[in-house]
Amino acid sequence: MNGPEERLTNALKDVGETVHSADVPPPPFPDRSPSPGVLSRPLVVGALVTVFVLVIGGVFAGGYVALDRTFGDRSEKNAAAVAGERRVAVFLCIPTTSNSACGMQAASELQKQDVQRRLEAMPQVRRLTYESQEQAYARFKERFAGNDDFVAKTRKGDLADSFRVEVADDGAARAVKAAIDGLPGVDKVVIEPLAPRA
Repeated sequence: MNGPEERLTNALKDVGETVHSADVPPPPFPDRSPSPGVLSRPLVVGALVTVFVLVIGGVFAGGYVALDRTFGDRSEKNAAAVAGERRVAVFLCIPTTSNSACGMQAASELQKQDVQRRLEAMPQVRRLTYESQEQAYARFKERFAGNDDFVAKTRKGDLADSFRVEVADDGAARAVKAAIDGLPGVDKVVIEPLAPRA
């Protein structure tokens, strides 16, 4: 079967006319065969959709990572601040304290055990950690490593051993403070301020 161009050319030859390329109308349907080196339309559309999905996914993933780093930092330093938890420090008596209730004596082992037992029995307490004088002194030296004079003037006996308590919120922190403050062997109870968000 002849194409439209051939039929038109043959008809014009029959009447003695010359065929010019501008006189030949385009075929009614475009040629569907793909040109070499050119992608077909479905492949191009598929590629564009894939790129779009990847870009949108990347934007959401990048946004999640940025938000997680900003608000979701779970490092030990500010995990309590992020989770809404509060920390309470229970400092035990040492001979150098100004608290007259301590009687210039360190808390006895029985007093420490009583404070620990009471803290463990409180439903508000989520986590309880004991920090000895040795641990407190090591942390002190690390924290003030750039201030040699200050570190040199501070002795291990100047720092109290303590219980570090993690609770759910402000109300729980106040309840722990009220229950423990004033017990024998306790110098002071401090509700630690929330760490500022980075």
